[in-house]
Amino acid sequence: MDKYEEFDEFDDFTPQSQPIDIKPYFQLLFKSWKRILIWAFCGMLFGIMIGFSKPKTYTSTAIVAPELATRSTLSTSLNSLASLAGINANSMAITDAMHPDLYPVVIRSTDFYIGLFDLPVSFRHHGELIETDLFEYISKYNRTPWYSYVLGFPRLAIEFVKGLFSKQDVDMEFYNTEGYDNLDSLKLTKQQENVIKVLSRSVKTSVEKKTYALYVQATMQDRVIAAKLANAVVDHLKAFVVGYRAERAQENVDYLESLYAEAHEEYMAAQRAFAYYSDSHMGSLSRSSQVEQQRLQNEAQLKYQMYNTTAQNLLAARAKVQQESPVFVVIQQAKASQNGKPSKVRLGMLWAIIGALICIGCIWWKKG
Repeated sequence: MDKYEEFDEFDDFTPQSQPIDIKPYFQLLFKSWKRILIWAFCGMLFGIMIGFSKPKTYTSTAIVAPELATRSTLSTSLNSLASLAGINANSMAITDAMHPDLYPVVIRSTDFYIGLFDLPVSFRHHGELIETDLFEYISKYNRTPWYSYVLGFPRLAIEFVKGLFSKQDVDMEFYNTEGYDNLDSLKLTKQQENVIKVLSRSVKTSVEKKTYALYVQATMQDRVIAAKLANAVVDHLKAFVVGYRAERAQENVDYLESLYAEAHEEYMAAQRAFAYYSDSHMGSLSRSSQVEQQRLQNEAQLKYQMYNTTAQNLLAARAKVQQESPVFVVIQQAKASQNGKPSKVRLGMLWAIIGALICIGCIWWKKG
């Protein structure tokens, strides 16, 4: 036999893809059903334990439609064409610095959260009705799950070690002071910083791009306080924006009032000069006196025109103070929610499924 003919015998032995037989895997799972149930039961207990240890929170949402104080640079026809093309013409308009896109930035500022400290709240604690403010509620009555202390222990240990080897430039006596009676936004105490952190996590805002509708969500451990906080955020934001635009318009009014007083004084002076010269040169037929009298009359007329124009601008600016004040249409006022999170039943079922999947994965891994 030729040496090349030896290999011809093996030409028919080409590798073929064999189908995976999953029947043994399901048989193995059927045999291990007790172990899977045990893992699912343990997962369910773990989920229920987390549900009981984590305080229930409630979320309330307020929806506000702010009025835009813009002066469009496009004509009406171009605005219609832009809207048909899906372009927001307001973005191509002349507007002030306080645009609705910046409202979430304003709400996230420290000064804005400080303005919510004195919000009056009332709640029941161990059957007793307590009336206090938002600052005291968060700092004294806001519950924290036990595992947060366990997870935060390494960070506290690192900060403690760093504090032993670094110089302390902070006035610790002031830093540990409680309350907000002597509040300084440039130098906050530890308690004030913690309350601001809680508020920053509790208040969420978003702006819809097309309509500029503002969504304000407040999450607290008391459902009534959550609704009250969301409505208070809307009220504080409205006061802030109204104050900003009113102050800007009032500055324009003050400037025009000074121009009006100056123009009025110049007009009265020019009118008196013309009247005095006319009386003192009454009956004079000299050409020079007539020219001077005409000059004084023209100057008085010019001063009157300036005075009249300034008066009209002042009236328009005073009317603009009201026109520039924004209008916040409350589409949906925040209501107290009945459903809190987390749900212990859902959390238990979720962890039961996770426990069962972990057990199935371990069984298949050992078989493989």
